[in-house]
Amino acid sequence: MRHRKPKKTQKITLQSRLKGTTLVELMVVVGILAILGTLGVPSFLSILTKSRITSETNQLNGLIRFARFKAIEQEQLAVLCPTSDYSLCNDDWNDPKIVFIDANHNNEREPEEPMLMSMPKSNNSNQIYSRNRTLKFYESGITASPASVRICPSSKEAKYARLLTVSLQGKIKLSRDKNGDGIHENGAGVALSCI
Repeated sequence: MRHRKPKKTQKITLQSRLKGTTLVELMVVVGILAILGTLGVPSFLSILTKSRITSETNQLNGLIRFARFKAIEQEQLAVLCPTSDYSLCNDDWNDPKIVFIDANHNNEREPEEPMLMSMPKSNNSNQIYSRNRTLKFYESGITASPASVRICPSSKEAKYARLLTVSLQGKIKLSRDKNGDGIHENGAGVALSCI
């Protein structure tokens, strides 16, 4: 029978067990993270702001198109307006918005006038402005008067501002940056402002 030799045990010293980072290495990592954070946060906030404005603009655009379609389809006056109680129209476009058939042409949604669609209150990070209290579409799809709705971030930075314009014929147009300066212009070529 063969005898096995006992295995040699390794001596573990305190120094070999303590492997970590030095203060200099830690400071280098913190410095790199600070630089990346400084570069990344502003671009992330810009993307987030753009996304919120785009979402609000698309929802409002869809609601305006829906109101016009319903006026033509039902051959009646369709009204789109902001409201705080889903009945009376007001002039704060940051409130919820409703579309209804206004059978008696009084700019108020009566109990017998069903609400066709609604849009929730605007995102607190956005502000919506319009000189028009209501957007009205007649059965032919034309409007009572031209209208425009401006969407801005609460930071009031003009580079994020968007404008939806409704012509007398009921055509809806989104503003564009035609001159390439980073700010959208209205139909007359004037840069949008959020002030």
